[in-house]
Amino acid sequence: MRAIFGFRRRADYFLAIVDLGVGLLAGLVAYSLRFGGTTISDFYVARYKAMTVGLAVGSVIANRAAGLYRRGALRPGESNVEPAVESALAVGLAVFLVNQFNFHGALSRSWVGLVTLALLLFGISSRWLIRHSRRMLVPLGIALERYVLVGDDDSGRRLHADLTRASGTPFTIVDVLSRDLSAEELIGRAKAMRVDGLILPSDTDPALAGRLAGAISGEGIDVLLAPGLAGLEMRVASIAMLHGVPLLRATGLAPRRRAVRRRSRGVAGGVAILGTRGIPANYGGFETFAERLSRYLVEQGVPVTVYCRRRYATAGAEWNGVRLVTLPTISSKYFDTVVHTAISAIHLVLRSRVRQVILCNAANAPVVPFLRLFRRRVVMNVDGLEWRRGKWGILGRSWYRLGEWISVRWASVLVTDAEEVRTYYRVRHDSDSVMIPYGADLLDRGGELPAEVEVVPDGYALYVSRWERENNPLLVAQAHAAARTSTSLVMLGHATYDDELEAEVRAAAAPNAALPGSVFGASYVALQRNARCYIHATEVGGTHPALIEAMGAGNLCLVLDTPENREVAGPDAWFFADQAGLTGLLQDVDRLGADELERIRAATRARAAELFSWQSVGASYLDLLNGAAER
Repeated sequence: MRAIFGFRRRADYFLAIVDLGVGLLAGLVAYSLRFGGTTISDFYVARYKAMTVGLAVGSVIANRAAGLYRRGALRPGESNVEPAVESALAVGLAVFLVNQFNFHGALSRSWVGLVTLALLLFGISSRWLIRHSRRMLVPLGIALERYVLVGDDDSGRRLHADLTRASGTPFTIVDVLSRDLSAEELIGRAKAMRVDGLILPSDTDPALAGRLAGAISGEGIDVLLAPGLAGLEMRVASIAMLHGVPLLRATGLAPRRRAVRRRSRGVAGGVAILGTRGIPANYGGFETFAERLSRYLVEQGVPVTVYCRRRYATAGAEWNGVRLVTLPTISSKYFDTVVHTAISAIHLVLRSRVRQVILCNAANAPVVPFLRLFRRRVVMNVDGLEWRRGKWGILGRSWYRLGEWISVRWASVLVTDAEEVRTYYRVRHDSDSVMIPYGADLLDRGGELPAEVEVVPDGYALYVSRWERENNPLLVAQAHAAARTSTSLVMLGHATYDDELEAEVRAAAAPNAALPGSVFGASYVALQRNARCYIHATEVGGTHPALIEAMGAGNLCLVLDTPENREVAGPDAWFFADQAGLTGLLQDVDRLGADELERIRAATRARAAELFSWQSVGASYLDLLNGAAER
């Protein structure tokens, strides 16, 4: 079959099987429509069967010749009407000629016409169905696309990790090539491997991308460039999305949707914050954000209401001037957040006249149309790309992606917390957003350590995160144990929904590691102020609050190398890619001189002061609420 049809990938055989089935189905449907319950002789039935088999084989050949096997036929946004018309007419003409000259017109001409129409409709619909259900083919080992990544350096490795981090990728990265290869060598490799495209990191020389695209355009091989935000003011020819990672086929994108879509009428009526567990913060980053933002707004004379979940509520009806509304929810990984937010939205509409709403987390976006229906202005902070987390099954990932879709179309104002996330929304959803990071306090070094953790000042590495697979607590525990340094380890947090991970981390921790669980308030601040270094190992998300809090405390930061983390941590952080890399960095920290450590701490603290102060974060949100961004 490879020699006859020139098939070069497993997907081609899959498409051939689909087209054989479509051809047989077209013949059967046409026969049923033409003859219905009419009985005809076995002589004619045999000829109809033979012709149906022939047109099924012919449809494979015609579809291949018309271009329905090229990668573009499965690309979202591409029209298959023209090649499907060509293929259906060619098969229909062939069937007509065979009927006239071989069967002497024995077959019904109306059957031939119905076959042609059925092949056209089925040809278009089959490619549409395949392109929209490609992830269902992954368990069968069928990746519709094969790519080569150009870049075996840090940026190439980060892009490779982004493309392959989440499960169920409907494509394959077959090789990673060096950037030292010339354009001609890259093209030769791509042709030899018969791939669908070359993927280039965002820091690739645009001239090289242009030469590659021009030279390889006739080979059916795409040149896909990862976008950087600086180049997105230009137009692009088309866009590719590989498992949530945006890639451009040209040089940039001017977004169709604005970041601010509805004018503000001011904040005199107050502001409500929905989608968090509540304040005072005792869980995670969104709760800290809600606490600090509400306190800032109250100081500016803005009435603030924060909706809290009963399980996490520790205050009454008021806290530091902020009105608290505590409501029930369902304690479940999948329903906790969305159910509470839905109940909160109903309460807000029925019991409050507040018109300005700050909504956190894209998973809560399904309530946005409801709030907009009742004339609420919704400032939507979508957070990071949560659907990439491995803890979510197909339903969880689909819910988050639905939340993205609703957010960009219904939110009054769209807010992202990192330029990498803003780039994703610019390319994936053709939507701009207002980028506002999280904030951090500038903390003086030193102070008394909390009694519940037995460590010495400047003698421990601090790790702060919910224990989830994408946050790599097991990697951190194993790397510290392997380093065998005098620097101890303090791991704050626990596995809320993964008892197996909790047991694995505690079993892997070294004897000089302390695992006190979740710590908040003054004890948490004291641990940040006295750490020798901070470890940040989170793979997914935008601006992580604990990281910038560590920067505000002047900590040397050991950071997992992802685009979002590199954007936040800056040039003075130390980056690692795997467990061995973190082990080496921990050993280097143990040997680091006092002068060099102080230099790094000062630079880290200065970056936090410049980019991540809570004062500037609060002022940015107040501008959005007051409508200053519109002006």
